[in-house]
Formats: sequence, C-alpha cells, structure tokens
Amino acid sequence: MRIPLFLALAQWALLLALGLLVVTAYRQLGRVLGRSRTPPELGPVIGARPGPIAYQRLAGSEGGAPGGPIHMFRPGDGQPALVAFVDPTCPTCEQLVTALSAARRDGELDGLRVLLLTSDPPAYLQISAAFRATSLEIGRPLDRADLEPYRPSATPLLVAIDGAGVVRQAGTAARPAEVRAMSQACLLPPPGALLPVLK
Repeated sequence: MRIPLFLALAQWALLLALGLLVVTAYRQLGRVLGRSRTPPELGPVIGARPGPIAYQRLAGSEGGAPGGPIHMFRPGDGQPALVAFVDPTCPTCEQLVTALSAARRDGELDGLRVLLLTSDPPAYLQISAAFRATSLEIGRPLDRADLEPYRPSATPLLVAIDGAGVVRQAGTAARPAEVRAMSQACLLPPPGALLPVLK
C-alpha cells in the first residue's frame, strides 16, 4: 500500500506544528516558574504619614445607618487609631474583627479610634456573623486614591497610627495578642519624647 504524497506532507507538517507547540509551552512554563516570587508590600511604611480617607459608614456604634453623609478619617487629629482593611468573606478578617470587638469590650482600646474599612457592598456584611455582631465602625472608602498610601494589597491589614498621624506598626493581625501589640504601639509617645535631648 502506497501513501499519497499530500498525506505524507500533511503528516510531517502536523508533527512539526505539534513539536513547536510543545517547545513554546515549555518555554512559557519556564518563564512563569522562573520568576522571583516576591510578595507585594503590605501596608504603609513605619514612620509614614498617610493621608485622610473619605468613606461612607455602613455600620457602627456611633448610630450611623448605612449610607448617609460622607465621613472622614484624618490621621494626626490627636487621637491614635487602628485602621483595619477587611473583607467579610475572609475567615482571618472575621477573626480580626472578633479580636478587635473583644478588646473594645474589655476596655483595651480605650482612647483609640477603631475603623474597619471594606470595599464590599453593604449587603456583604450580612455574610459574616462577626461583622453582623460588631459594634465597631465599618466604612466603605469612596476613592481608591485615598487608599494608596496605606497599600492594602491583601486582607486583613491592620495599621496602627499614633495621635500625630505617624504609622507605628502595620501588617497582618488576627489574634488578640497581635491586636494588643498594635494598640500599644500607637499609644506610645513619639520616639523623640522618650529620650532627653542633650545640647
């Protein structure tokens, strides 16, 4: 039996195309796996002075119903603050909200402003029992540009800001001990106030 010439040529052309496809796929795989996997920077740099955030209140102990007027968080207004970037569908965020709520109830956050910020719609708060049960203020930022200095590239992110508006600590936190450390960090006096200045 003799194979027609066009079938033999088609067979070799398909084999060549398949070889090129395999080589291309392996090169792409090598590029993907060969890249350095540096995690994105999470949170503002310690010592930074992030700007204000305009937000709409979704819930909170201050009597705010969803919607209503625009509120502002202004770092450096004299009151230390813990700002948490959270997501109601994130289990670690629920753990953080539970820890913050317990710390507030136990008086560990006295003198601190605590603000939970989420980009999700108000209805998402009903997904999580921790978000439904908290009396902490929850807001939805109005402008993504306001968030850039805070670098919330992942949730949860907790940022401790002192009364002068300086970031004292930032990072992932969810356990009560981590919340306690963050709250103490933003209540400490400025570094220059700890040591006497010699002239």
